Amino acid sequence: MTGPDTSFERSFDSLESLADALSEMVQSQLTIEDANHNVIAYSSHQYESDPARIATIVGRRVPDTVIAGLRKKGVMHLLETSSQAVRIPALMEVGLGPRLAICIKNQDMILGYIWVVDSGSLNEDHAEALLAKAAEAAKFYLLKQRSRKTKLEKTHDEFFWKLLTGYTSSESVIKQDAEKLSIVLPDSYYVIIFAFHKPLNAETLNKIRSMIASLSQVRLSFLSSDGNQAIGLFSLTSPHASKKLISAFIESFTRKIEENYELIVTLAGCSAAFKRYTSAVIAYKEVNAVLTIKRMLPYHTRNIWHYDDLGFLMHLPLIIEHKKTNDYPNPYVALLREHDQEHKSDFIRTISVYLSCNCNPKQSASMLHIHVNTLNYRLNRISEITGHHLKDMNYLLSLYLDLLIEENDLMNQILE
Repeated sequence: MTGPDTSFERSFDSLESLADALSEMVQSQLTIEDANHNVIAYSSHQYESDPARIATIVGRRVPDTVIAGLRKKGVMHLLETSSQAVRIPALMEVGLGPRLAICIKNQDMILGYIWVVDSGSLNEDHAEALLAKAAEAAKFYLLKQRSRKTKLEKTHDEFFWKLLTGYTSSESVIKQDAEKLSIVLPDSYYVIIFAFHKPLNAETLNKIRSMIASLSQVRLSFLSSDGNQAIGLFSLTSPHASKKLISAFIESFTRKIEENYELIVTLAGCSAAFKRYTSAVIAYKEVNAVLTIKRMLPYHTRNIWHYDDLGFLMHLPLIIEHKKTNDYPNPYVALLREHDQEHKSDFIRTISVYLSCNCNPKQSASMLHIHVNTLNYRLNRISEITGHHLKDMNYLLSLYLDLLIEENDLMNQILE
């Protein structure tokens, strides 16, 4: 067998030919992935395999369960911080047998990975040396691929920001520009923003893009970043699908991006659906309004994602400004607070939860961890103390508004 120093000195036609050459040398199956775990090449030789590799080849991407399992065990951190190939023990709970793997890097930038199935016949040290040489050879292809992709993404990014900022006021000009760039605009769209716990860079944005691609509920047309926000233009995969699929996508993405990449979504929101692209600037304002209200009222908006589900809450900033110039305390809130202080009761929290649960007794009792009968008793006492029945809509709305404003004031005190 040729020594590792000369094995990869020749050029390869493609990453597939590189994968086959390395597979022949180590006598085992392997895959080459990009930084987001999408399969870009795999060996065609028929050696022993396992469920994780089969699922990866079929789906053209490493399954989320495998990535999450590897991250939880600290394997990905070890792999990404090592300059050498790493032997990885089996993780049978996700169908992954033993592996020899290496992270393909250009200085500190992660470009991809090579994973070799370790059936026990890999020659120690020699196999590691071969993988190191293969990673150097693969780096050339991945850098070239990334360069082409970066140029295209930059052009699309500029087009997207022109939409969001209302740069072009003509629908026909927008469609002509899209056609010149070979951009296919969906018939209708939503603008969605995910705010994260830290600023985003190009590598993080690629991980976000990859995670979105793995979820089938929506189709992504554009993705950009601004500080800690990922801003995207999305459409539903089916014209007959409802916006409930958008909500399901937001919840699923929020959970999986943390499981797989340890990226925490702190806020998320979605605009109404639009057909005209001159309205993208309105969609962008709407989704920012959702985030503003969610920052103000994290508890009461915990299950709200869509602008058109905000209801009267979209007017809350104006109401708060009006209340600041007309400082008139709500007498009903004052009565309940006074009673809570004197009798150690919990009526303010009770009515707040009840109103936030749309006056649903069962849901409210569950959130308060009390029996429904206990809740009904408390609600009756609240009516007696304030002198108003809970079916009086003007009274309820007044009470709800002031409790929301108090929640906003409390959040501001916490953030100061």
